[in-house]
Amino acid sequence: MLLSFALAAPALAAEPAAPALAAEPAVPAEPAEDAAAFTSHLLVGSYGRVEAATDLNGGGGSPITVTAHPGRLYADPYLELDVGWKLETKSGTRFLALVTPALSGELFHYTGTFDASLAVRNLYAQADDFAVSGLGVWAGSRMYRGDDVYLLDFWPLDNLNTVGGGLHYRPPNTGLNLAAHVGFNRLAQDSWQYQSLQEATPGAVGAAAVTTLDRQRTVASVTGSYALPIGTITVRPKLHGELHGVPAGSREVAGGVVESLPREQGWLGGGEVSVYGWGKDSYAHVFYRHATGIAAVGELTVPTDGFALDSSVNAAREDLAAVAFNEDLGVFSIAGGMYVRSWADADANVTDPDDGWEWVGSVRPGVYPSQYVSLQAEISHEAAFPAGLDPRTNVQESPVVTRVSFLPGVQLGRGSFARPSIHLRYTLSLVNQSALDRLDPGDSRRARGPVQHAVGVGAEWWIQSQGYR
Repeated sequence: MLLSFALAAPALAAEPAAPALAAEPAVPAEPAEDAAAFTSHLLVGSYGRVEAATDLNGGGGSPITVTAHPGRLYADPYLELDVGWKLETKSGTRFLALVTPALSGELFHYTGTFDASLAVRNLYAQADDFAVSGLGVWAGSRMYRGDDVYLLDFWPLDNLNTVGGGLHYRPPNTGLNLAAHVGFNRLAQDSWQYQSLQEATPGAVGAAAVTTLDRQRTVASVTGSYALPIGTITVRPKLHGELHGVPAGSREVAGGVVESLPREQGWLGGGEVSVYGWGKDSYAHVFYRHATGIAAVGELTVPTDGFALDSSVNAAREDLAAVAFNEDLGVFSIAGGMYVRSWADADANVTDPDDGWEWVGSVRPGVYPSQYVSLQAEISHEAAFPAGLDPRTNVQESPVVTRVSFLPGVQLGRGSFARPSIHLRYTLSLVNQSALDRLDPGDSRRARGPVQHAVGVGAEWWIQSQGYR
């Protein structure tokens, strides 16, 4: 506007020129930061585990499990490959772009089938310290989680697989960590969130796929923790909360019937107290969480039963408490983990076998006679207590499995988490009749009886892994 006015205004009489003054030396302008002036490096990392085993009777040694998280030692083969680009500018702003493809499932050399399950676990970019020291933002698809129970291979409190974005604030030298995020998913399972049908193309021969149901789950989370040094240790309390929501919709079921799907909602909240810092890889975590509604189902699961009369799962609930610890003392270490979980679906049946509670405990002591030799053992116990009658036996079963494993091996250094690790494994499993009765009648594992054996060889590693260690 000022420029337009000056061009349109009539010329004014010029004022007499002021006497010339001696020019002051020019102050050099501060150069703008060159966006290309940064240091960068390629990040390549991996997490992986693999094992071959036999039950000593010619079988594959597949374990009998009765709980949701029986243990990492008996998990299927899995591989993650991290490929990223890290850079830092002269001002201290840092950027990260990370891609993590993952492979799981049966191995080609075992099945002879050239096939595998491929997933992209991370695909996001992050910027830190770009405006305020400690401030960061990210966007993309990622594993978004906190501390785990290593022996049981799960994350009790904050464990989200999300497509979205978030921010965090970690002011330096304060111990404060605040984070928030919003993400989405649209699971293709059971046409509960997404349905595509073939419909005739008007004015043409043939049909085209038409999206008839599209309802995303929205997940929002907030997390806050504060690391408080006390002498030689650090105490870190943490709070975490989530809100989940799925809008109403409708889908077509058998016979062309249209089924109405109600709006779903739920929340998850909990906390954690961690103590660490008194020794290498030594820590203790205590967790608790409570979840309701769709948040109690899990963010990568759709409900298939246990609905209320209005066809919703808003009345579902889950409670979970867990502990994890590790103590490394040079030539000796001991790691442990345990959780207790109770749950109930949304229907009004209080004697439903889909409701109940379970618990798992595992402890792994280790002795290290040399820098690279490891002698470990693991004792675990898992038990489930369904609230209703088992449909196969028509009695209320209480399946229990107790295992003792011996794990001599070779690893890079001493300690519970020294990796890579190559180990032999012998496992003795004591399985009660309820655990056997839960199996299908034709399941070959029933023929092994209540005392079962497995011998195997396996490996695990993490090398600059962004999701583990």
